[in-house]
Amino acid sequence: MKVAELIEQRRSNWQELEQLCTTMENKRKRSMTARSISRFATLYRGACADLALADSYQLPPNIVEYLHQLVGRAHNQLYRSRRIDWTSLVNSLIFEVPSHIFHDRCVQVCFCLFWSVFLMCGYLASGSDSTFADQIVGAEQLDMMSEMHSRSVGNSGFTPSAYMSARYIQHNTSIGLQCFALGITVIGGLGVLLSNASTLGTVFGYMASPNVPDDVSNNFFEFVTAHGPFELTAIILSAGAGLRLGMALINPRFRDAELKEHEQPNIENDLFDKMRMLTFNRIDSLKIAARRALPIMGSAAVMFGLAAMIEAWISPSPLPLIFKQMIAVTSSGMLTIYFILLGFPRREHDAVR
Repeated sequence: MKVAELIEQRRSNWQELEQLCTTMENKRKRSMTARSISRFATLYRGACADLALADSYQLPPNIVEYLHQLVGRAHNQLYRSRRIDWTSLVNSLIFEVPSHIFHDRCVQVCFCLFWSVFLMCGYLASGSDSTFADQIVGAEQLDMMSEMHSRSVGNSGFTPSAYMSARYIQHNTSIGLQCFALGITVIGGLGVLLSNASTLGTVFGYMASPNVPDDVSNNFFEFVTAHGPFELTAIILSAGAGLRLGMALINPRFRDAELKEHEQPNIENDLFDKMRMLTFNRIDSLKIAARRALPIMGSAAVMFGLAAMIEAWISPSPLPLIFKQMIAVTSSGMLTIYFILLGFPRREHDAVR
């Protein structure tokens, strides 16, 4: 068959596929009939075969280019993203995610560790002897912070701006990513968490100590009051998500339903099979842990963003202290409602073991 005859024979199918692409671009897939969608799939496969033949038999360049564009256009319509199911998304955010985080043992451990170290270091640094604070944070760093907050918040030189928002987001998320990424090693993630807890607790305690003038102490607490709840909670969640991955590698476990889906081979007398099954269990456990850690990190990311916005636009502003305190109380109330009231156990199997 000559090239011209082959092109003429297939041209009608190409034109039909092009018309269906135009229809799918202008309408939703749900509005098309099942026969039209089936026809579209058949024509798409045919166009892919024609493109392969055109490349092999070196058909005219304009035909090859046309088929490339047609196949690419059909591919985009066939594999384009689906619409977001807002109902399921809202239901997940309101009912599933809070309960998931509330029962997560890794988050509970990180919560207890962070606040225990934070409060202990704050107490030790709040005394008249500044030796502890100097050892944890450093005398130069403490002097720099005292100088930074020597002026009132409205006259401190900090100006609300989008640049500062981006800078705070970068700084806050870097801490969260360190806690999460190093959490797979367990010791590394907990080390970053405890390092931040001791540093922050020491700074808070030092600023409340008799060694710091009252005006500097008041300015410091006025600055950190509004954004503190979101930022500290996000650090804990990031560490909890990372610890979840680390514990999955150390102690791989499956849910009962997931265990039943995989037949366990007879590996009593085969060392190689034992090692292979152990590797399989750890990989599968890590996948399950990653799915559990995803909503935790999503919540942490939202809180880091909120904390950065508040820190950039509200904390350095000359707004009254009572307003910033109300922001802190409101933020704490929102966290309590979301993670405790919405996450409180409703069914036994909601708990994450």
